Amino acid sequence: MTKQIKSPFLVVLGVLVINFLGLFSETALNIALPQIGKTFQASSGQTQWLVLGYTMVIGIVLPLTTLISRWVKAKTILAFAAIVFIFGAVVAALAPNFTWLFVGRTIQGISTGLFMPLLFSVTLLVYPSNKLGTAMGIIAVVMNFAPAIGPSLSGVIVNYLSWRWIFIIFVPISIVALILILLTVPDVIEQTKPKVDLLSVLDSILGFGLLITAVGLFSTVGFSSVGVYVLLAVAIIFVVVYVRRQLKLVNPVLNFKIFKSRKYTIAAIIATLNFAMIMAAMYIIPQMLQSGLRFSVSEAGLILLPAGLVNAFVSLMAGHLYDSFGAKKLVRIGALLALIGILLLLRVHSNSSLWYVIGVDIILMAGSGLLLSPAQSYGLGDLSGTDSNDGSTIMNTLQQVFGALSVSIATTFLIIGQHVSDSNHSWIRYMSGAHMSFLWVTILMVGLTFFAFKIVDETEHS
Repeated sequence: MTKQIKSPFLVVLGVLVINFLGLFSETALNIALPQIGKTFQASSGQTQWLVLGYTMVIGIVLPLTTLISRWVKAKTILAFAAIVFIFGAVVAALAPNFTWLFVGRTIQGISTGLFMPLLFSVTLLVYPSNKLGTAMGIIAVVMNFAPAIGPSLSGVIVNYLSWRWIFIIFVPISIVALILILLTVPDVIEQTKPKVDLLSVLDSILGFGLLITAVGLFSTVGFSSVGVYVLLAVAIIFVVVYVRRQLKLVNPVLNFKIFKSRKYTIAAIIATLNFAMIMAAMYIIPQMLQSGLRFSVSEAGLILLPAGLVNAFVSLMAGHLYDSFGAKKLVRIGALLALIGILLLLRVHSNSSLWYVIGVDIILMAGSGLLLSPAQSYGLGDLSGTDSNDGSTIMNTLQQVFGALSVSIATTFLIIGQHVSDSNHSWIRYMSGAHMSFLWVTILMVGLTFFAFKIVDETEHS
């Protein structure tokens, strides 16, 4: 039974802050990877694993969080996750070599995998049903704005301090989040303590862990390695076995039967494609600004800042608008805006003006912000209270897996584009590679727009 909460925003504030840091961390290092490579004499393929390793651990932990929350109180899980995140930040900040930096990042991935599903679960339970759009709008600010603003803030930090300060700054903010969690998070998730199916847990760890690892290896060793395809096939087998087992169990780790809901299925696809688009774009654009358009690291960060701020504002407004108008128009307009932004991004070249780049980025991020929370509200609002917990976890897991896949494909396209360029100038070759990567992002947005027009008039907000 959901408790009546007088100030739901204050209740979830600590959860929002720690989730913001986790998602901010997914893209914050993108702009600092060249500097980290210089510090530790690491190749671009090695430094990319700071992004993929973090995502891999999230993908392993995420599917298990719903099960854990049925045994352990949400406040305890969130407090533990915050402490782990702080510990990982300290390890990374003090890392004497690349290995220790990687260890610190993966430790942080454990915590992000724990608290990300609980952001949805706790928020949806403390907000009244007639404020579902508002709740999802607040979540969308974190889900979209954090990865969008990551390169901007970290670019300024790296330019004036060093990449280590990205992790140092995490510590005091995480401590504040920990205190808020301990003071405000109520016990709104019932601990039913179901029987734990160990085979399902093992299948989940191996399936999702190997899947993201295989995907990451494609961008490191290319698409010609037979071993990576074998690893990918093994991972898919484990995932298929895992899903089939959940469909048969009386008390599954995750209830995949919720995909019988057409609304949820469409929403999950849209949210996944949107996150895959954001992860690829936020991986390529910061590096394009430096290597292709020859801006400094701080200039690149500032160029991305307006779009991040617009994204946050639009995400929040979209949540409020959903409570009045529903999802159909908002998701369709947002998808078309983002698609226009991507098509304009394809026209960026080595001599493009600063204002053109800023304007295109704003259009892209405004569209993404407008569509995300209405789409998630559309899908999760069609599920019951217990199923919405599984729904948010499955949606988050899909986003992390396909986010990692998207970064790998974008990186591969980037390398191919650079190789096919016949220019003697490195920045022109890089722009050629960036354009190839943006073709992948365009494909994602075309797919997202197709599903956006599958959303029909709904009454779940009334």
